[in-house]
Amino acid sequence: MQTEVEQLLAALPTAGITHATRLGLALAPRMENEDWRQLVAHVASLARTTTGARQTLTAWLGDALAYGGGRGRGLITECAEAAGLDAGTLRNAKMVCTRIPVSCRHDALSWTHHCEVGLAFSDHAEIERWLVVAETEHLSTSALRSRVRLHVAARRGLAPTRSAASSVAAFRLMRELRAVGRSLARERHSWQRWSPGAAQLALTELRSITIFIDKVRSRALAASTPIPRDLSVN
Repeated sequence: MQTEVEQLLAALPTAGITHATRLGLALAPRMENEDWRQLVAHVASLARTTTGARQTLTAWLGDALAYGGGRGRGLITECAEAAGLDAGTLRNAKMVCTRIPVSCRHDALSWTHHCEVGLAFSDHAEIERWLVVAETEHLSTSALRSRVRLHVAARRGLAPTRSAASSVAAFRLMRELRAVGRSLARERHSWQRWSPGAAQLALTELRSITIFIDKVRSRALAASTPIPRDLSVN
């Protein structure tokens, strides 16, 4: 039984496409303008009538629009309406496809991984480096987004530069803390009825966590507290 992406691949026209995958379309050079417009309209129609495989269809539209370059003024808005997508989504897809050709995309990653990197960087070497990091470290899209934002902030002098190892450790810790938070929320009905003795025992067992919370709260308050201005008159 064919997957949804396989069905979409089978529905693509053969003319003008040299290679098609779930991550994008490689188009033939020097495609006639009318053939190109028909291809854009065809993929937009697929996006309108297909309930799944949204990432693949967005990538395909991004490649088709990137191929056209500056041709077809207003085509993104028209294409977005035809496909039932947001025009901003297609503008971003066009930029990502312009910066990351189909041949440079990593099959092990999702389209959203490529978007996180392609929207953040324009340098080909840096793009490839981050795609390799995402693949080799098996980063989720959200983890990749956090790593990229931290890197960009550090480069702009908005945050201290961290080593890759410490960054990974920080994200792992945050993931574990979120898991603990979800567990506590699920068991709220239980620990809210603990006896004073049980509560005291819990505080002893969780001393490292309470110290962590105190330290983090202190750092957060320090960051949000404005520095007093010197109002003295010389």
